Amino acid sequence: MALDWQQIASTAQQSVINSIPAKWRLPQTLDPSLTDLDITEQTASELVAQLREGKLSSVEVTEAFCGRAAIAHQCVNCLTAFFPDEGLARAKQLDEILAETGKPVGPLHGLPVGIKDILHMKGKNLTMGYVVWHDNKCTIDASIVQMLRNAGAVFYVRTTMPQTGMFLETWSNLFGRTKNPFNTNFSAGGSSGGDGSLVAMKGAPFCPSTDIGGSIRAPGTFNGLYAMRPTAERTAKRGMGTPAPGQISIKVSSGPNCHSMADVKLVTEILLTHYGLPFEPTAVRLPWKQIPAPAEKLSFGLMTSDSCVTPQPSIARALREIAEKLREAGHEVIEFSPPFDCWEVARSTWRLWFQTGAKETLALVASSGEPLYPTFKWYLETFDIKELTLNTQQAEWRYQFAEAWHNTKSKTRSGGPIDCLIAPCAPSAGFPHGFPVWWGYFSLWNLLDYPSIVLPLKYMKVDIDKDKKDTTYVPKDNVFDKMNWEIYDPEGWKNQPITIQLVAKQYDDEELISVAEVIDQVCNG
Repeated sequence: MALDWQQIASTAQQSVINSIPAKWRLPQTLDPSLTDLDITEQTASELVAQLREGKLSSVEVTEAFCGRAAIAHQCVNCLTAFFPDEGLARAKQLDEILAETGKPVGPLHGLPVGIKDILHMKGKNLTMGYVVWHDNKCTIDASIVQMLRNAGAVFYVRTTMPQTGMFLETWSNLFGRTKNPFNTNFSAGGSSGGDGSLVAMKGAPFCPSTDIGGSIRAPGTFNGLYAMRPTAERTAKRGMGTPAPGQISIKVSSGPNCHSMADVKLVTEILLTHYGLPFEPTAVRLPWKQIPAPAEKLSFGLMTSDSCVTPQPSIARALREIAEKLREAGHEVIEFSPPFDCWEVARSTWRLWFQTGAKETLALVASSGEPLYPTFKWYLETFDIKELTLNTQQAEWRYQFAEAWHNTKSKTRSGGPIDCLIAPCAPSAGFPHGFPVWWGYFSLWNLLDYPSIVLPLKYMKVDIDKDKKDTTYVPKDNVFDKMNWEIYDPEGWKNQPITIQLVAKQYDDEELISVAEVIDQVCNG
């Protein structure tokens, strides 16, 4: 007799717990090795320098992150698979190679890396949070998995993602809910919420997340991480799971969730140069540009709102304070507004994602008898998702935005266009489980395919005195702005991390990283 979906889900969740060795189980006295946090508190860039020189062994680094990943999962439920023995075997092999040859395998030699449950890994299950795919065994490695392995990475965990992969939190009938480490009543973001929670809990130095509407940046934003969504056209896509592979209007990207700008640069270069792959037909292959630190002061555009959903007080304050810090450092900051109706852009973006009316996604959910997540159903109804036959508006919006960016040269001191756009990541610094958050501040850059970086403001948190609710505010005429204003209470958001989003033109990924390093130094240095 066939198992029902509840039995399948219970078995899947218990299998992850069963894979955790007794010494890392909670609650109990933990293995003494976990009291030494020197390894897992370091960034990826700091660790790889020591691994390549043999100052740290891959075995000790991998074991440290395995232990911390096990703790993270038991606290925030961020894993779909845990295979520490495989990771340690690979780590031992890399240590032996370094001892024999004196040469590291690659730029990530011996570094543990978490892999999201959307990337094919040979011999592992790819579920994407669908119950019907609970035993969907992979027969190939995704291109991203191949290039990270070529670079010397060690794989030891699979991270959670939501049912359908298309909402900015992480929940599925199959694996349950992934929580935010700062406030377990809040979302970890999605669809790479497992990545965000795991990295925030220091259970991995970085994860190569994926993003078609905010799925790298939402977990980065709500977990206070550095994160980058590179130009999608440069990202290798072979071996990424999807129920509807024909959608190419808005393409998926892959980039890191991590702990520093040095990590962003390290990982993004590996991903965009398709490290170690002889060819990659799913992406534009461009040489990596070595961009020196800017010698002149920079010009920034400041987009404080998309005129659809007004950022909550903490986000508005962050933008004001960052603009002031940059001006004090001698840089120029000018106001910038999108040249089109962002509400209409958002509606069309949802319809481009689901050009067949989401019929493949709905059929997969229905095939196992599991219920559809109510928030996802709400989005489909709110944006009136139906089958499309033709769309030409996207190209026009891309032209209008490129023209508006170019025309900023008439407002800057240098006479050239702005170097970077500073914008909100989301209208809030977090949101409760099941709340339909506004995607527009993320998805706009997917539609345009502009690279963007999430930059945490390390010395800022939501403050109940500075970020009081404006009780006189009259919400705009759309459901998202009203809900965003109604739900806000600084007491509920206190101590949430605050981030900003940095945006550059398509293909200017290296330039964006260089500019982001300047802003990081001004804001966090």
